[in-house]
Amino acid sequence: MPPIIEKGADWFLSIGTTNSPGTKVFALTGKVKNTGLVEVPMGTTLREIIFEIGGGILGNKKFKAVQTGGPSGGCIPGSYLDNPVDFDSLRELGSMMGSGGMVVMDEDTCMVDMARYFLAFTQSESCGKCPPCRIGTSQMLEILERIVSGKGAHGDIERLEELGRLIQEGSLCGLGQSASNPVLSTLRYFREEYEEHIYDKYCRAKACNGLGRYRIDHTECFLCGLCKQACAFGAVRELKDKFFIDEAYCTKCKACYAACPVDAVKIEKVAGEAGKV
Repeated sequence: MPPIIEKGADWFLSIGTTNSPGTKVFALTGKVKNTGLVEVPMGTTLREIIFEIGGGILGNKKFKAVQTGGPSGGCIPGSYLDNPVDFDSLRELGSMMGSGGMVVMDEDTCMVDMARYFLAFTQSESCGKCPPCRIGTSQMLEILERIVSGKGAHGDIERLEELGRLIQEGSLCGLGQSASNPVLSTLRYFREEYEEHIYDKYCRAKACNGLGRYRIDHTECFLCGLCKQACAFGAVRELKDKFFIDEAYCTKCKACYAACPVDAVKIEKVAGEAGKV
């Protein structure tokens, strides 16, 4: 405020873009090296904020998406990193400026689980006054919970899209009108991940429990036995010269996957389920 008072409105309007003048403070967080509050002129690109100011992705992993606008904002993929950040451009991408939150996600992030996480927050924040928000967000969350646990079914994607639009159109306040943004934006840009969860029972980010088929690659395994120690259900069996996973006992809890120091435990798509789209 002091610089605006001292230098005047014309000085402030000379910063940023025509329809979004001035500067904006973002809370940069997530899988980025430099987190914190960042003030930039409107029109600064996502790439400049994340890679120049933020220093890039932690562990030099691959950038996957960034969510802007807080919990009810949309998720924007890497193909739009060079887009300017202003009110109009974010709205066109299915996101918003919102509270100025900016959550960076890397290749290990499951976009379906991320949508579920943010929707769970907005659903709990619903005051319950209007049915589209109160009931609709609960129904969407129920569907997402099933999908990430490996119980998704044909028609779930279309139902999520229908509910998301109805909630946007029928809710009374800004929270309800934007609550479905995380789901609709991830369906728009990462639809194939939803399809993999539902039809292949597979999470490419290896983030969701209960999905995929677990096996031990004997060419990479060096017989340390940590996978067997981690398994609470006796699914990891030991033979003379190898370990293997008995699918009849495997609960897909990921304990063996997390315990393996050489990534010899593999999570793969379930054969025979692909293509049912």
